[in-house]
Amino acid sequence: MYILDIYMKLLDFSFIEGFDWDQGNIHKNWFKHKVKVGEIEEIFFNEPILIAYDENHSEKETRFAALGISNDSRRLFAVFTIRNNKIRIISTRDMSKKEKKFMKSIKKKIPKFKSIDEEIEFWDKNEATDYFNFENSGKVKFPNLKPSTKMISLRLPESLLERLKTLANKNDVPYQSLIKILLSEKVSEEFKKVS
Repeated sequence: MYILDIYMKLLDFSFIEGFDWDQGNIHKNWFKHKVKVGEIEEIFFNEPILIAYDENHSEKETRFAALGISNDSRRLFAVFTIRNNKIRIISTRDMSKKEKKFMKSIKKKIPKFKSIDEEIEFWDKNEATDYFNFENSGKVKFPNLKPSTKMISLRLPESLLERLKTLANKNDVPYQSLIKILLSEKVSEEFKKVS
């Protein structure tokens, strides 16, 4: 067994609490690959997610590569690091055909990068499975990870709000949580119809 395999089996992501988004990384994946922030976050909540440790680029800051699936079954490849107990995305794009097949062996050595922009450019053009052995990667969970949220103002008819509160009370959940649950279920249902 490789030392890397042992490392991945021992790796505990339970300390991770969220995502690190700022002007440096929030728009790049949309402009380059039309991948939304929400889709990127979804791969960390869905199973399976395969994560490989990038030993060659973890001298200054730990790097990981991930293969995962969004809620709409979009297969994504992501490179990320962890800062202040949060996942910081470096680069994300759709998986290639090779990545989807989860190739069994590492064929190439990852070059040294002079900057994050150079790293992003590299992963935009190269196959992850040429560099990472996802066959020996670990399936992981992020039990304390929370998606990024955005506050919105919502106006509802009073009668609907009262019905929601009554239903929430019967289910012993806060009515705002019930609204999120019902909305999420309905959106998923509608997307299945369109797919």
